[in-house]
Amino acid sequence: MDKKIKPGDIVLELPPVGENARNSEGTFITLKSGRIVFAWSKFFGSHSDFGEAVIAAKYSDDDGRTWSKDDRILIEKEGTTNVMSPSFLRLQDGRIALVYLRKDGKKSCMPYFRTSDDELKTLSEPVSIAHEPGYYVVNNDRMIQIKCGRIIVPAALHRYRGPSVLMPGEEPKTFLASPGIILFFLSDNNGRQWVESLTNYYKCFPSGHGLQEPGVIELKTGRLWSWTRPGTEGRQWSSFSDDMGQTWTEPEPSQFVSPCSPMQVKRIPKTGHLLAVWNDHSGIFKTEKPQPVSWGRTPLVCAISEDEGSTWKHHKLLEDSPEHGFCYPAIYFTEESVLISYNAGGITSQIPLDTQRIRRIRIADLYD
Repeated sequence: MDKKIKPGDIVLELPPVGENARNSEGTFITLKSGRIVFAWSKFFGSHSDFGEAVIAAKYSDDDGRTWSKDDRILIEKEGTTNVMSPSFLRLQDGRIALVYLRKDGKKSCMPYFRTSDDELKTLSEPVSIAHEPGYYVVNNDRMIQIKCGRIIVPAALHRYRGPSVLMPGEEPKTFLASPGIILFFLSDNNGRQWVESLTNYYKCFPSGHGLQEPGVIELKTGRLWSWTRPGTEGRQWSSFSDDMGQTWTEPEPSQFVSPCSPMQVKRIPKTGHLLAVWNDHSGIFKTEKPQPVSWGRTPLVCAISEDEGSTWKHHKLLEDSPEHGFCYPAIYFTEESVLISYNAGGITSQIPLDTQRIRRIRIADLYD
């Protein structure tokens, strides 16, 4: 497929400035007033995942076309390291829910849940989703609530396995985490209490990498579809649940050819179809070879499924710079448009994670 004009407009760009070393991993919610809130991980001093960070927010009063100049800090730094990776959700009872990660060093990363019953003027006290300490990765924009009211938060639990494998006489150079154990946190009382799925899934490849950063969506049949990014094996992997997230099938490679980068899938309210955003390495678009600084996370593509994920069409090229990495997408629909946020750093800073970008596309243009 030949390269096409990128749809929509870039409506917000948050590059690193001064002590603000990184802006990454966003999520959206609309207040009852119609105001859209965009929250993201705002880092200071260091762009590392273990740098100091807060959850910051900006506002739009014109359907995402323009955004407030000043930031609001939704959640200050908690614990010893940072807070990051927020997920917003409007619950069926009308409240706004927020999930985020709290880090305490390199061996503790815990997901927390809060709610607001006054449209984000205040937030409830945090509730720990996980019952046992560990390093749990929950991506931004991942929490869902299914038709029966159950809230589901997909997570990957990583155990630290110490330094890299050594040859005789070799000194350790890195400190490695194990492949993720993919599990799901479930709540049937609007987030007051959480349980873990009865089964999880795990895959470790010969390279030593495994599955990471799961997402989940409810299909029209009630079946749940979960996807996870690979380590180095070149495809997103899929697993399914037929009992509302309690048990899961053995993971299998999907049709999504992808680097080690997360995918996101949401349902388009206006049409009922699925929209996927991911780094497509299938070659469907003719793009330049990614440069190392991109981490292979280019091009960024979206596509639509009208048959609940069996086939995908209406592919659109969102980004294709070989000098940038585009990753950690969040998808949010308004009445006539979709807002897609993603990281877009690259050649200047040498890290794809430092810059946050929002693209606004008319839903009708997704189908052209």
